[in-house]
Amino acid sequence: MHRKTILQDIALRLKKTRDALGFSSGDMAGRIGTYPATYYKYENARSFPHFTILSKLGNNLGISLDWLILDKGPMFYEEKENKTAAAVLPAEIQELVEQMEQIPVLKYEILLNFHKFKESRKVTATAPAVTVTTAAIAEAAAAGAAIKKDMENEASHDV
Repeated sequence: MHRKTILQDIALRLKKTRDALGFSSGDMAGRIGTYPATYYKYENARSFPHFTILSKLGNNLGISLDWLILDKGPMFYEEKENKTAAAVLPAEIQELVEQMEQIPVLKYEILLNFHKFKESRKVTATAPAVTVTTAAIAEAAAAGAAIKKDMENEASHDV
């Protein structure tokens, strides 16, 4: 690639980013600590952003430098991280984790069953020590179930 093509590509992606963020060119310049005239040069392919500016684009605004410079991956780091996490866990596991975060009783029930499973397989001493006992998890699950029942009873009385 030629320098001019690279500058034009980066300029176009800077403008796309600024538009996506809803900033004016002056706002964008202020957020990355440069003068509006200097930012204008970046967006119009007259100058390549200094590495300190690139760092601020990534750190302050979450812009993926892979995308900005190489046109690889998503525009923002958050999208990149979410896609990585989604690629690691199957959809049903992600759904399970979300449900466990919303319903503590479910979390305790699953942990109880998991610990029972581990005990039935007679985990060797080389495995990491489990600091929570199955009995403690069973007690927590029972307490969670009681709380849930109380909440349901209160809700039925409110209606």
